[in-house]
Amino acid sequence: MTRVCGPLVGFRGQEEGLWRLRIMAAYSAGEIPGPLSVDGIPVPPMPLGEVAGVALFAWDAAIAQQDEQRSISYSLDGGPQPTPIWVPGRGQTPRIAYASCNGFSVPGEMRRTGDKNVSWKSLSREHTRLPFHLLLMGGDQIYADELWSRVPGLRQFNERPRAERLAARANAAMTRAIERFYVETYCQRFTPQPIASSLASIPTLMMWDDHDIFDGWGSYSDEEQASDVFRTVFTVARRCFSLFQLQSNPDSPSWPALPGQNGFNALLRLGDLGLLILDLRSERSQQQILSPATWDVVFAALDGARGLRHLLVMSSIPVVHPDLSFAEHALDLLPAEQDLEDDLHDQWASYSHRTERLRLVHRLLDFADAQGTRVTILSGDVHVAAIGVIESSRRPVRRLNANVINQLTCSPIVHPPPSRIVRWLLERLGGQVSELDRGIAAQMLQFPGTDYRFIARRNWLSLELESGGKRRIWANWFIDDSSQPLTKVVHACEDPPSA
Repeated sequence: MTRVCGPLVGFRGQEEGLWRLRIMAAYSAGEIPGPLSVDGIPVPPMPLGEVAGVALFAWDAAIAQQDEQRSISYSLDGGPQPTPIWVPGRGQTPRIAYASCNGFSVPGEMRRTGDKNVSWKSLSREHTRLPFHLLLMGGDQIYADELWSRVPGLRQFNERPRAERLAARANAAMTRAIERFYVETYCQRFTPQPIASSLASIPTLMMWDDHDIFDGWGSYSDEEQASDVFRTVFTVARRCFSLFQLQSNPDSPSWPALPGQNGFNALLRLGDLGLLILDLRSERSQQQILSPATWDVVFAALDGARGLRHLLVMSSIPVVHPDLSFAEHALDLLPAEQDLEDDLHDQWASYSHRTERLRLVHRLLDFADAQGTRVTILSGDVHVAAIGVIESSRRPVRRLNANVINQLTCSPIVHPPPSRIVRWLLERLGGQVSELDRGIAAQMLQFPGTDYRFIARRNWLSLELESGGKRRIWANWFIDDSSQPLTKVVHACEDPPSA
């Protein structure tokens, strides 16, 4: 039997003492795998769908949580070595890893990079030392940018005048070639070690960003994104994203998305920890990130969340980041940095998205104040590690820390970091305080114990939530070529001291 990708473990939520998982694997079309064994108990396969001669299957498992964390194991295709998965105990907050930007946007970068997966090796070592229960992946799990040069029909399409591109139609042969490209790209990115062993042993929650489609998707003109060829590429990318990253049938999704929306926005609850996962690509255009109707769905779900000590908001694009809009033309002059210009249009800080960002910030601050929940944003995309903060002085503080939102930016785990001159530019701009609204300010913070705000080296993040009264989050950035992680402590909301 020819397995071409997987197994990969997806997380499906915690419910009534059950830790729900979905295990996915992909095979050559026409082959049907047998049962998967979880702790010796067979689980039958479910077909998810086929694409480009590859059939994907899933096996669901609901693991009863016990008083303490424990390891369960599964075997696939009669493999001699069962794969372990760690399940947290009842009442135990899961130990979480976070990563983004798992690939290369330019082929030459791959050839120039020595150990491409050094940060994955670091994550794997830490998982062996203290197991993770969840792996959050915040965007750009693959880089599909070579689509335009590797698919012959698209290479020819790209050479045509704009008017002809807008009128062009994607034929069946082009569509099949696009499907093959995405499937091959997923297999190439998810099968090297130690990526494959990490994805097989740590349950994942993934959300896509532009490179999972192609660079800058959502920031092109309305005419281009509505064209038949662009819509065909997006439809194929969405199908493969559902299959490989969400382990879900695209025609009948099982991903725990909020009902009543066109995208994949989700809100999961793990005890008193909430995970709000924002899909910033499905509805993105130059004028919007999420549609007003989808924002209503997201905010209604958030308003219904009660009793959370912490809320982690996954936003693939940083909500807080230096405004580099003035530097767009300057970046054209910097060797190997022209691709950053596309990223500038993608930022929350771009003029067309600032109102939408402000609405999100206000609603998160309102939620934190009303519920006494500490809100923290997890982000990636920008190929540096950083700490941002949003602070409101608009009203008296009813609970300590409710008026402050930290943003933990972790990027990249594989993609090369930007050049020294880009980091220098970020540092020069990073000390500025930006007024988002009257009484609401945003800025970048220095890493505790350092004199710098940005780390231009590959990195990944661990999140350890304390048990007991304080319920602090210890956020640890594991930096390439660094012997010790950098740490930021995020305190829970607290009642103010008595007068």
